[in-house]
Amino acid sequence: MALAIQFLLKTYSQMKYLKNTLRLFLARLKQVYLTCAIAFFCFQIPSSFADNGMDFLKAALVGDVTRVQKLLNEDIEIDIQNADGFTALSVAAQNGHEDVVKLLLDRDAKVDLANIQGGTPLLLAAKNGHQATVKILLTKNAKPDLQDKNGLTPLMLAAVNGYTEIVKDLFEHNDQPDLQSDNQVTALHLAAQNGHAEIVEVLLEKGAKADIQDANGASALILASLSGHQPIVEQLLARGAQPDLKATNDFTALILASQNGHLDVIELLLNKGANIDLQNQDGVTALMWATLHEHVDTVQLLLERGANVALKNVNDKTALDIAKKPAIIELLKTTKN
Repeated sequence: MALAIQFLLKTYSQMKYLKNTLRLFLARLKQVYLTCAIAFFCFQIPSSFADNGMDFLKAALVGDVTRVQKLLNEDIEIDIQNADGFTALSVAAQNGHEDVVKLLLDRDAKVDLANIQGGTPLLLAAKNGHQATVKILLTKNAKPDLQDKNGLTPLMLAAVNGYTEIVKDLFEHNDQPDLQSDNQVTALHLAAQNGHAEIVEVLLEKGAKADIQDANGASALILASLSGHQPIVEQLLARGAQPDLKATNDFTALILASQNGHLDVIELLLNKGANIDLQNQDGVTALMWATLHEHVDTVQLLLERGANVALKNVNDKTALDIAKKPAIIELLKTTKN
């Protein structure tokens, strides 16, 4: 028994030693990792950041105007950029620090210096809804039509986020409403798709073309119809948007509105002359699409407005052939063209 106890005590002692050794090893490994991470980060930034560069950007980032001013008085390079191309003006504008933005611009910071993604201080301020900052930058002649690496402009980003007042401010400085991104998207597409009716109205008043199509062939009307934004559909139609314009695979605003059962949009489109029986490349009509998505009220409306139940798709199927919902089957069976 004594030998067994001695063995257990010896084993316990060895395990305790190994545990402490492992703890020390992990602590040293963590220390090495942190040292390497810091070294890597420092390697990624310009050598001129070795002194006050990072402090300067950090002060601008958090809106510490006193610290920014102190570093400027110490002759810090005002337009110094980090590895991602951000300047003190960029980060201050992005976060809406007006006092820092004013100070930097008064000290002749480059107003349009972009980061590696092409984002200017104005684009960053507009994207984040900082209207006062946008105004300051515009008064210092920031160019409102500069596009980032994806072709996005301050106007597009303000439009997609619903920043109406920023959109208006940009137009006071001769913004172009129909610039397109790499996907051929305009500010009007983005505002229409996201239901920002007031911005749509501003854009149309400033001359935005209603029927510009994006890379998928979608117009602002098609996007608004798909999303069911009835007031915007009404605005666009009133400005002459073509109701039967076709997107990829020949989908129309009416077919896409029928897909989601947007009755008020369907009524508007039909009242403006949309062809109820237009077929896409697969031969699908609005009636077939509503049938497939099982929107009973939509099928009923389309039938009341004279949709042709006898039309066939490329698979030689009529709306009745593809119907599964009993209520829709009954409607289609009792309808005669």
